[in-house]
Amino acid sequence: MIRMDSTTITNDFNESDLKNNFFLAIVLMFVFATTSSHADEEKSSIEYSGSGFLTLAAGKMLGGTGGNVGGYLCPCFVSDYAQAAIYDGRSGLQWNPDSKLGLQGSVSFDNNRFSITAQAVSRGAGNGAADLEWFYGSYKLNDKVTLQAGRKRLPMFYYSDAQDIGFSLPWTHLPTWLYGWQAVNYNGISMLYQDQFAGWQATADLLAGNENRKDSGYWKVYGNGRQSITNVNWTNIAGGDLTLSKDWFETRLVYIQSNTQDVNVNGAWNYATLAYDPPGGAAPVAKQQIYGLTLKADYQHWLLHNEFIYINHPGLTYKDFAQIMSAGYRYNQWLPMVTWGHYRGTVAMSGVLPGAPASTPNSQQTVTLSLRYDLTTSSDLKLQYDDTSDHSDAGFAPRYGSSRLLTFAYDSVF
Repeated sequence: MIRMDSTTITNDFNESDLKNNFFLAIVLMFVFATTSSHADEEKSSIEYSGSGFLTLAAGKMLGGTGGNVGGYLCPCFVSDYAQAAIYDGRSGLQWNPDSKLGLQGSVSFDNNRFSITAQAVSRGAGNGAADLEWFYGSYKLNDKVTLQAGRKRLPMFYYSDAQDIGFSLPWTHLPTWLYGWQAVNYNGISMLYQDQFAGWQATADLLAGNENRKDSGYWKVYGNGRQSITNVNWTNIAGGDLTLSKDWFETRLVYIQSNTQDVNVNGAWNYATLAYDPPGGAAPVAKQQIYGLTLKADYQHWLLHNEFIYINHPGLTYKDFAQIMSAGYRYNQWLPMVTWGHYRGTVAMSGVLPGAPASTPNSQQTVTLSLRYDLTTSSDLKLQYDDTSDHSDAGFAPRYGSSRLLTFAYDSVF
């Protein structure tokens, strides 16, 4: 990703061919970093570092609306749309949806002025397959400005950078109605700026790039069916985010725009016949505009977190709005929290959601009770109860209905 136009910004990047090699490279960097002596590092102009994270999670569906929804036997709870992580109506504990292992390695040169970072994550939702999430180079122009190029997280949300690191989150999984979209990464360039103004710490990030997601997990869950293969292309991605913090208060603003196109490869689930229709091909190229706002307060023992996102698709009358409101109280190693989440959307017959009636409202609401206990400074235990109620129109598809889920997680960073 060198140029700003979408025809050049690493459309040639082939994640599926490279991710296993990068995962091996990360493991090697991690082993090398943890076994190298500090004396050797001080003598060398090259420094290595490595880290990792682990989440072991189990969940059990406690009830909800039954039925066959896109090939999933419900009641169902989607814990991560982008990865097709879903708890279904099976009996007993389910370990795959939220369990994951990640490794990260970095190599720094010239007194940390230039560095290369890579991260891969193996997910239970992907049956253990490793996905390349980060692979980028950084160059510090000065103490305030850093240039980066490569594969990074798309900063749509407050927890985008840390969304795979369970220990960094207060929940067993992120609020699904807010943190559930087609793309979570991009290949491109960015400029990071950090400074202080009148006691405020400011961080701004400007970015441009593309993302080509093969076999989208989002579309397996949200429209085309469990066995479907749908490719997602986001081109001409441009935008950025601004974070301002002072004392116990923090706010974050996001604006990202792009072109988006979905290509159904092997057929879409028909919710009337409960079978797959022939492939529908490519949907129209659409524009999208993403607006985000976060307000967070961490005052004494209290933790308050409000986050909103609005996605507009000009010309398609297809719009999404999602929000969460959370409140928690720290007591020694304990953090009980209550979180309310809401999503609503409208669609039009445009090929974006094949078979969906025009202007059908889609709406869900979730109340989450979570409890976190910090075992050490690098590990925790969590217990969480999610209660989702579906307020969508009766004709909307896919309609998963209501659900109740209990999850338990152990998180560690190392």
